[in-house]
Amino acid sequence: MKSIRNQRASRRPLSDLLYDQVLERILSGELAPGASISEAEVGAMFEVSRTPIREVLIKLGEQGLVDVFPQVGTFIAPIRIDEVMQAAFIRENLECALVREAAGKMDQAGIDALAAILREQEIAKEAGDMVRFYQADEAMHARIAEIAGKPRVWRVIQQSKIHVDRVRRLALKQKLKASLVLEQHRRICAALAAGDADTAVACMREHLHGVYEFVRKVAVNEIKEPRNEAQ
Repeated sequence: MKSIRNQRASRRPLSDLLYDQVLERILSGELAPGASISEAEVGAMFEVSRTPIREVLIKLGEQGLVDVFPQVGTFIAPIRIDEVMQAAFIRENLECALVREAAGKMDQAGIDALAAILREQEIAKEAGDMVRFYQADEAMHARIAEIAGKPRVWRVIQQSKIHVDRVRRLALKQKLKASLVLEQHRRICAALAAGDADTAVACMREHLHGVYEFVRKVAVNEIKEPRNEAQ
């Protein structure tokens, strides 16, 4: 694998770059729940020393994404329903506040930007490209925060919704409700374009509540978590 050090043109700390890479592998299911993860294995994977790896594993442990068992090892944590529900609560309340702010600040540039993102998501859906679909989904929510004048709030949401994203990515892998998600996005953007804050908030709340159905399916094993084949 190409060394992560080749990505350092951004001048971000190596531990931050490494964290992003490992997190993406957890969210995507490439590092499945129950999989062992060690400093040596991550070092070989990304061609980095153990010091930044240790920092990353500590951070992932604090976020509940890895479980550390002394004298046994470190393992990717299972999807925990309580963690997902709390993260969903945080996201819903912050994003509904953001969309209300954005409705009062919409201009033609904002309308055009959201329309372009919706076109990108439509293309991704038609192509069956759920990774691209997810990226467009994230872009739409980030743009709403920018229109609201509060991009830092979106960064807070990103950190708090990690456990939600594990469920979302699992659902998208199975292409569940992509058409519904896109239609919900269209309704949110239409309400924003009209400056209708109440409708925009109601549509956003309905949209974000969709994750609870995915959580229920995970809880009763209708949607299967990826599993480490070595288990």
